[in-house]
Amino acid sequence: MIPNKSNFKFQELTPITGVKPYVIRFWETEFDDIQPVTSDSGQKLYGRKDVEAILKIKKLLFDEKLTIPEARMLMKNLDEVDKEGVAAAVQEMADDQNVALNMVQKSLDLINEIKFKRKW
Repeated sequence: MIPNKSNFKFQELTPITGVKPYVIRFWETEFDDIQPVTSDSGQKLYGRKDVEAILKIKKLLFDEKLTIPEARMLMKNLDEVDKEGVAAAVQEMADDQNVALNMVQKSLDLINEIKFKRKW
């Protein structure tokens, strides 16, 4: 649950999101959805949308087991897509990965067959 505040200091994010500080810093470089502002004193302040984005990214990466590029793509389109759309997009990516894995497996089988025939 996100506290009812408009801005959060960096050190407040870990208890709220459960994401380590170095991970949040890295995600700032990878996802356009996290855009903290700098206060007059030079301290980063994260808005409610930033915290919500961190939680969405965490769900996509940790729960859905997506890669960063996959999560980035979904985050770009997340506002336009409902939950069923996200599930369908995740399933489509999983299907694509399965097709690629099957192709790799067939290639390995062919290599092993050639090795066996040529006695390598």
